[in-house]
Formats: sequence, C-alpha cells, structure tokens
Amino acid sequence: MEFLIELLFDIIVEGSIAIGSEKTVPMPLRIIAVIISLIVFFGMGGAFIYMGYESFFEQDQAACIGLSIAGVFLIVGGIFIVYKMFYKKKEKEN
Repeated sequence: MEFLIELLFDIIVEGSIAIGSEKTVPMPLRIIAVIISLIVFFGMGGAFIYMGYESFFEQDQAACIGLSIAGVFLIVGGIFIVYKMFYKKKEKEN
C-alpha cells in the first residue's frame, strides 16, 4: 500500500511540475498544474507546522523547532518551484 501511495504521489507531483514548466502546454492546464503543486506543498508544510505546534504543547521544544522549520521549508520550496515553472529562462540551444 505504501508503495502505491508513493508511486501516485510521485506521478502527481512530478507530472504537475513537468506540465507546468512546458511552454507548449496551454495556459489553463499549466495553471491547474501549479494549483496542484501548491496544494501538495502547502498541505505538507501546513501538516509539519501543525505537528510542531502540537509538540510545543507537549513541552518538546526540539521537535517544535525542527518540525516548524521543515514546514516553512516546504512552503517556501513550493513557492520557489512555482516561480521556476513560470519564469524558467530559455535554455540556449547549441
């Protein structure tokens, strides 16, 4: 079961990033791909931040800081990936 979930997650995330970065794909499909990517990254980042929040109340400061930093990293990473999807520099062909 874990293998299937990981496979589907890889297909969804990598597929949406690949579709979103292609200039030949119509803009509505690219926007849908970006929304899917943001939902995944914001959802995971929010879950990590929530776990950090819960560990704060359990008096586990190290877990609170670590999980919160991981959540912020995922959210910022998701925004960076979306930025790179739309503002990818044209690669020079030799």
